[in-house]
Amino acid sequence: MTAGAWNRSTWTGWWLMTVLAIGVTGYGAAAAYLSVPGQLPSMTHHFPDRNLVAAAHFGIGAFVLLLGPFQFLPRLRARRPALHRWMGRFYVAGCLVSATAALVLAANAVAGPVAQTGFALLALFWIVSTSTALIKAMQRKFTEHRRWMMRSYALTLAAVTLRLYLPSSLILGVPFATAYPVISFACWVPNAIVVEWLLRRS
Repeated sequence: MTAGAWNRSTWTGWWLMTVLAIGVTGYGAAAAYLSVPGQLPSMTHHFPDRNLVAAAHFGIGAFVLLLGPFQFLPRLRARRPALHRWMGRFYVAGCLVSATAALVLAANAVAGPVAQTGFALLALFWIVSTSTALIKAMQRKFTEHRRWMMRSYALTLAAVTLRLYLPSSLILGVPFATAYPVISFACWVPNAIVVEWLLRRS
């Protein structure tokens, strides 16, 4: 999502991304704050012994998932720069907390070392891309800042793609032990590829 006026396809993509983010935000917030981990079968095992870490990842992650789309709105950046900066600070802080918690959860992911590696790499790249976006903003390199924010939010959207793939695998009858290691990479690698494709086109 580059600077300047958006065309219809860009707005359509933004609305789709935002609606999905809102849906998953409610899902993650319910799991973190309303004590209904049973809605998240693949995450249930995190809650008894890692309540604080799980709440930090799912709850704060839900917050940044919802906040992210509004950071890309050209009018918000142009007309409310102070609001854009404060929302950006909250987004960066939330991503770093949620991603750090994700590293802890990744070490305990079910379905073995492949799933653990997939989610750990996601958390690490999430930290790197978000930190780089912050550094570029502090250096006032705003074009590069926007590009790194796109990379960061593409990884934040793994929360959405994960929750699209999991029920799809169940519907297709793929055993959880088979699907989950694949999903641990599939939930974010295609996102990263798509955002790089978009950046090359811009």
